[in-house]
Amino acid sequence: MARNTNRTANKRREESGEVVRPDTLVVTSGRYGSCTQYTKWLINATGCDAISFSRKTLGYVSFYRNVIFIGPIRDAEISGVNMMWQNYNNFALEGRKIIVCGVGLGDPENEQYRDKVMKRSGSLPQYCSFYILPGKIDRSALNLLDKPQFDKFLLDAERIYGTETAQLILRRSVDNYNGIDSKALTPVIDEILATRE
Repeated sequence: MARNTNRTANKRREESGEVVRPDTLVVTSGRYGSCTQYTKWLINATGCDAISFSRKTLGYVSFYRNVIFIGPIRDAEISGVNMMWQNYNNFALEGRKIIVCGVGLGDPENEQYRDKVMKRSGSLPQYCSFYILPGKIDRSALNLLDKPQFDKFLLDAERIYGTETAQLILRRSVDNYNGIDSKALTPVIDEILATRE
């Protein structure tokens, strides 16, 4: 990840003369680059810190006023986000600004798709914002474990999402779709900047 929390980030800020630690942390899950690219854009736009999702580092969310979680949508669930909800009280997340972004191949404007992903990604806190960001797929880049899982998912996609979304995802996977777009982050960036006014 481009910027990390605590020692590394604090040392860098001290050396550059900065005295205020960023108020926002992005937690990024994912292995194929879409989530990481969105995180880099957020770092540039908001000056936030970022960490890669893991059980060992997730507790850092308790040090920040704003938390953005970005993860890939797998089988209609945002990968890793449920671990954050399971530790909601341990990480003292109540009262913090939480934004959850799922990165996937479905249409972010499709209400059924959004509702399905929200439902499967655990019960979001009342003040939590939720976004779906357009992702990408390159089937030739999938590792040996992910390739059969993705093929199985394509067979189950209609059962999971319904016909319309399943057909869209199938088309996009065949075409090696790349929909990642910095403009999709505009409402996320606006939310973070609004907390600083």
